[in-house]
Formats: sequence, structure tokens, C-alpha cells
Amino acid sequence: MAYTVLDVLKSLPRTNCGDCGQATCLAFATRVIKEGEELAKCPHLPPAAQELAGAVKSQQEKGVGRRRESLAISLEAMEAKIAPLNFRDLAQPLGAIFGEENGRPYLSFPYFGETLLVFKDEVRYPPGAVCNPWDAILLYNYLASGGETLPTRTWITYQSLPNSVSKAKTLARLEKELAHHFAGKTEELRRRAAAWGAKPAQVSENADFQGAFNPLPRVPVLLLFWDAEPEEDFQALAHFLFDSTVGDYLDLESLLFLVEQLIDRLTVE
Repeated sequence: MAYTVLDVLKSLPRTNCGDCGQATCLAFATRVIKEGEELAKCPHLPPAAQELAGAVKSQQEKGVGRRRESLAISLEAMEAKIAPLNFRDLAQPLGAIFGEENGRPYLSFPYFGETLLVFKDEVRYPPGAVCNPWDAILLYNYLASGGETLPTRTWITYQSLPNSVSKAKTLARLEKELAHHFAGKTEELRRRAAAWGAKPAQVSENADFQGAFNPLPRVPVLLLFWDAEPEEDFQALAHFLFDSTVGDYLDLESLLFLVEQLIDRLTVE
């Protein structure tokens, strides 16, 4: 199986230090796969990645991996979609701050508590932050929505969103994984959720944990958790609810990605 841009990116520090000569780790990883750049050109390559460097080199010599990947194609399409947008007009509806750098407009807003600068052709993270190239697809979709309505804090299920039936199984799987992880550990979930900015909520009468997150300024997400009760043969259960306006800001796939990112943050120390 051929190594991809994402395989290389995972082996990098993902700090966008620029010491390799590229602006971002994603740009460097893309050059490694698509242009034959030496992986060892990254001066901060972890020792564990040395074996990967040899395998990638062998792949480069065979000319494998030259086709454009889905991430690159998706990014290109999203960048074209937001290119004509007026960022100044979008700032207030999206809960963002408008700015310019050398004539390049950007919007600044929090994403899981970290303030990002989102340009029309770049997502810039704060120093030391771990970058995920797929974040850009989600963030550009958020910008492209235009921010038509303010959140109502009226909670709805994912299944109630139009055309969600085929994707609801993915959310159910994610909820099951989260519930299994925190079974018997409600207090740990409470601690982890607080660390990621969860605010107490009161929606269910009997949930052991209820917390509302704001991963994006206009996209609140509610998590309900019922802990396991072995004596009653009741397994732990987790359930996500979304603001009734969520469809005005994110498509179904972006929303699933957002949930996945939230779960990763809750479950990884």
C-alpha cells in the first residue's frame, strides 16, 4: 500500500516551524509525496520516523503517489468556494474578528479553545499547536455558511437533520466508543470536559453528565452521558445533541468530523 500525504504528516511534529523551507508541515508532507522531497529534510523528524523515511524514498523511486489525493482536491474546491467571500462582512455573523496581513484578509476565531487565523488559502495555528489538515475543510465550510442565524440553544438530534439517515450509523459508533471509554469514569469525563470548556446544561432528568461545548463560535454541541449500572445490566450510553441552527453552519460530514475531534480531545490525555 502506498504511503500518502497524511501518513507523512502524522510522522512530522506538526508545529509549522518552517525550518524545512515550507510554510506548513502539510505543505512539506505534500512535497515529499508529490514532488520527491527528502523526508529527512525536516530537522525535527522523530527517530521513529526514520524507518518511514526509507520506505517513502523507495516509493518515490518507483514514482508512486503522484496522483492528487482527496484532501488536496477537497481543499482546492473549498478555497475556490470561499475566494469571492467578503471576510469583513462575515466576521460578526460567524463570531469572528476580521483582520488583514499584507493585504490578505483573514478571520480570527476560537476552534476548540485555540485561536486560529483562517485566510482564504491558509489556516494558521498558534505556535506549538498540533495541526490537522482536515480541519481546513471543516473551517472553510463554516465560513462558507455565511452565518445566517444565531444559535437558539434548542437541542435536536443528528437524525432529525435532512438526509442524515445514511450517516447516523457513524455518529452512533462514535457515541458508543465514547461511552465505552468513560464507563465507570463519570468524574473523569466531567474533569476532561471542563478542561475543554464544557458548561453545565440541564436537558435530561437522569443523565449522569450534561455538558455544552462550543468548538466553534456559532456551533454549540451538547453531550449527555449515562454511566453503566452493571447490577441492572445497563451499559454506559453517550448521546450528542446539536443546536437547531447547526444545519445553517455545517454540512453533515463536517458535523461528524467535529464530533470526532471533540471525542479525540476528551479521550486523549
